[in-house]
Amino acid sequence: MEHLDKDEQRIMELLPKGMERPRPQKEIMKITGWSSRKVRMTISRLIILHHKPIGAVYRKPNNGYFIITNDEERQLALEPLASQIAELKKRTQIIRDIEF
Repeated sequence: MEHLDKDEQRIMELLPKGMERPRPQKEIMKITGWSSRKVRMTISRLIILHHKPIGAVYRKPNNGYFIITNDEERQLALEPLASQIAELKKRTQIIRDIEF
């Protein structure tokens, strides 16, 4: 694992431990002045390159990013990812099967 750069460190400082009060992407954007793309890409790097346990929940009113602290939070963070993968597989198959 590499050393965290200043952007990665900033995100880690902003994310709460546990999913009780996740931090919404819009709030992170407001605090940092970053675009949504930069926030998502920085979080992606933290997970993929640095193996940081960052999850997200998409249930209103408590949606946002958080640092996973236990197995229950891990499972809840995996649910939307699994759903997204299934949806992408469907779309991929439909596009693959279209005849021209």
